[in-house]
Amino acid sequence: MASIQKADPVNYLNIGLMILSAALALRYPFELFLMAYAVLGPLHYLTEISWLHDRNYYTQGKQDYLFLVAASILITAFFFNWIPFTPKGTVEFLTYLSFAAAFIFAFFKGASARVLGVAVAVAAVGLFAQFTFYRTLFGVLLPTLVHVFIFTGLFILAGALRGRSLSGLLSLLVFIGMAAGLLLYHPDHSHYQVGDYVRDSYGVFQPDGKGTSPFISLNYAVANLFKMADFNRPGLSATEVIGDINQFLYQNPAALALMSFIAFAYTYHYLNWFSKTSVIRWHEIPRNRFVAILLIWVGSLVLYGYSYGLGFRWLFFLSFTHVLLEFPLNHLTFLNIGKGLGDIFTRGPRVKRAETT
Repeated sequence: MASIQKADPVNYLNIGLMILSAALALRYPFELFLMAYAVLGPLHYLTEISWLHDRNYYTQGKQDYLFLVAASILITAFFFNWIPFTPKGTVEFLTYLSFAAAFIFAFFKGASARVLGVAVAVAAVGLFAQFTFYRTLFGVLLPTLVHVFIFTGLFILAGALRGRSLSGLLSLLVFIGMAAGLLLYHPDHSHYQVGDYVRDSYGVFQPDGKGTSPFISLNYAVANLFKMADFNRPGLSATEVIGDINQFLYQNPAALALMSFIAFAYTYHYLNWFSKTSVIRWHEIPRNRFVAILLIWVGSLVLYGYSYGLGFRWLFFLSFTHVLLEFPLNHLTFLNIGKGLGDIFTRGPRVKRAETT
């Protein structure tokens, strides 16, 4: 009972943070995202990697994390075209392989089982790499919205199952409700205009599918996946099509609702992490590491202040690395949710679970 009572204030705090994030996202969708990504993002990456490091990244082997870091290095190099002649689909494949390898690292320790598992994962990609959803999932959604929204929701669910508290369940319902409300509610945004700085920082969609930053590509991928608009109308030139796409993404009520959801997901994802300091105690680290984190964070803020694009390029590797390094914990969370649901239905003994972010 004491542990439940201890978790209640954190859950209620997070409910307040969800409502605050949703309200700001509804009013300032693009601006909130850019501010949260630049200010809260770097500190989140640094502190979570530090926290995961002290827990061996929830893997069975001490050096397993090096595979995920190496994959992130290659993804960064390919993303920015630092390596010429990059085969098409390389970034998607490396993200997929990291997700599959993280599962193996989390649950298997024997060398033969690990080699076989990676071999099966590599062979299996040929079965579904041809599908658009594979490219969208591993090329766009997994390191972005799946990470900040789906996995955050699963962590909330895991915490609610572990604590067996009404406040934990309520926080999950509010989380889902805020997200659904932002996606479904399309208010009149005729008064809302995106400034030049915001548009330059978030990016404009280009014919090759890439903007001045990758952010706008996320909006386009989701809008295209769910057929929010017909971007292939006959009789229009390529320039007119691109113009229609950018006008839709920045002005259409449905697209602005999607942007509000994205801003909410990212902002609350960061705030959720910092709100749980007393629970997961990520701040209990050596002083030298704490100072290094603060210095890197302040340096990142300076870079973002000077040029948002420069700040993004500087921190892309760190951002992607923290996503890949969290994969083993994500897989363990899936298992823990299954066990938690099983405990409820069978009233069996409680099991020790991995910490959740």
